[in-house]
Amino acid sequence: MADDDRPGESPVDAPGGDWLDDHVELYAVDVLTADEAARVETELEALPAVARTIYDARIADTRQAIARMAAGYALDAPEELRAHVLERVFSEDTADPAESTPTRAESTTDPADGTTSLARRREERDARRRRLLTAGAAAAVVAAVALGAGVLIGRTTAPEPTPPTAVSQPDQQVVDVLAAPDAKVSFAQLSDDRGSISVVTSRSANQAVAVVRDPRNPLAQGQTFQLWLVGKAASPVSAGLVGTQGLRSPVLVDQLDASQVLAITIEPDGGSPQPTTPILAQIAL
Repeated sequence: MADDDRPGESPVDAPGGDWLDDHVELYAVDVLTADEAARVETELEALPAVARTIYDARIADTRQAIARMAAGYALDAPEELRAHVLERVFSEDTADPAESTPTRAESTTDPADGTTSLARRREERDARRRRLLTAGAAAAVVAAVALGAGVLIGRTTAPEPTPPTAVSQPDQQVVDVLAAPDAKVSFAQLSDDRGSISVVTSRSANQAVAVVRDPRNPLAQGQTFQLWLVGKAASPVSAGLVGTQGLRSPVLVDQLDASQVLAITIEPDGGSPQPTTPILAQIAL
């Protein structure tokens, strides 16, 4: 039997393999469980010097990228808010045991022939990548919302804490949506290289928070992004404007009611009564 075919010793489990690749960014932003974080550290210690340098650089780059997104908005805020948002990011992974990712013991061996179950491993790897994508979306939302909420994702190196800053009522509503027990994070790329949209929805608050960021194809002068609630009325209902100056700042969407989708289009400055251009993205609420 070849070395690569030995049960329990596939490349997925090897130090520096797919498992570490799928978890190193999550480790960098401190959202892994204690057991997962310990495994990352163990596998990092086992790497050759060159590989360890590469992974250390990835960790540093991830932390710096998240810190840069939030650095301009470093205000004091309740520590439990950060923990709660991160907990909600992964709630769907653990809410239903029937749909959860198989444990390592369950996924490494096929009881029929004793060989590695590649299908199970691919499912586990895909689930981890979905978690990473969701974590990126959540980080984008939380970093942008830090404008009013004072939330930082990742570790920063500020030598002195920032004095407490009063939070306005709209900003407090943003915080309330993020901290809601039923908060759900969604993410979509805008078509035509217009950037991305991240949305945190709370049905209990009947509100959502949306952030549009990083357009490679910026809006022309006299244009604005407009958000639309779809499903609460016969026609789309305007949910707010996001101008060029408002990119990366949170937009509070009120009165979701029966809406099923949050859509985004490009409209003239001041907005339109109804969409006049193709929808760039839709987020299921």
